[in-house]
Amino acid sequence: MPAKYKIVKELGVGGMGKVYKGLLIGQAGFQRPVVMKRLRDAHDQEHLRMLVEEARRYAVLDHENIGNILDFERIGNELCIILEYIDGWSLGEYLERHRALERLPDPELTVFIVSRVCRALQYVYERAAMVHRDVSPSNIMMTREGAVKLIDFGIAARSGTKERYLTGKPAYMAPEMVVELRADNRSDLFSLGAVFYEMLTLHRLFAGDTTSQVLEQVISGRVRSPLRYNPAIPDGAMSILRKALQRNPERRYKTAGEMGGACEHLLYDKGYGPTNLTLKQHVLELFPGEADAKLMELPALDASFLPRARETAPVERSRDPGAETTRRSRPQTKRMPR
Repeated sequence: MPAKYKIVKELGVGGMGKVYKGLLIGQAGFQRPVVMKRLRDAHDQEHLRMLVEEARRYAVLDHENIGNILDFERIGNELCIILEYIDGWSLGEYLERHRALERLPDPELTVFIVSRVCRALQYVYERAAMVHRDVSPSNIMMTREGAVKLIDFGIAARSGTKERYLTGKPAYMAPEMVVELRADNRSDLFSLGAVFYEMLTLHRLFAGDTTSQVLEQVISGRVRSPLRYNPAIPDGAMSILRKALQRNPERRYKTAGEMGGACEHLLYDKGYGPTNLTLKQHVLELFPGEADAKLMELPALDASFLPRARETAPVERSRDPGAETTRRSRPQTKRMPR
């Protein structure tokens, strides 16, 4: 039996695994792009357990703002998570393009993106009581059609879980994740607030030359005013940002739904606001050379998969030698008596 999945190219390497762009191969030349995630060391039992748990967590999630799992399969004697291939750009790439252009992101679109991540986080918490624990620009994607998707649940855990060691990216961690080694749904909101801050200013909330310097800033909870970098931040956006970045979790939004509701109220209380189409138009303008739709070259049709064509009746020429038309012979039918 031919292989169901085929690796095309490596996309990246993480702490425990490698990620590839691949193809799902079907009948009659059917192909669909996918993302394939497998371990760097297939013999590491702890990482293997984490990969299985990640697949189990993904399996219960199905939401328009989440990158979905398609399969969990053994490929070449190695377990592999098969994920939806998202045709678009990460928020990290989005921010880097704005830095290169020396141009601040549009504040309304920034609030729109945050509101969609809130929808994803609220769904995850309601559906599985899970905390993502790695909300960061590299884990937020924007498709060519303007949809926002939260990805990578590799270190997600049940809300309130206490760990033995730090997990996540230090620059986007909530203070309690560093001080107490625990996270709940409000920790994700702080991380999203750190992303929000960076989108509004193009500066990281916590920055340093070393991980230790970054962690010291996280623990202190001191936040430089974003107005220092962008005096034009709307008052409504500042209000949402301040609440999301409270050092004390009790003073933050209680849920992602509450934070998302504040974002949407700010966007749409005047009767109109950005949509997926608005974001689509913006990213296509932002990435003009890369945004041209690339038509996938279709593989040759496997004709052996198709049923044989039925034989047709022979074609009979008209008896009139001057006629140019043809007719198919057909059985004679009997006239019914009147």
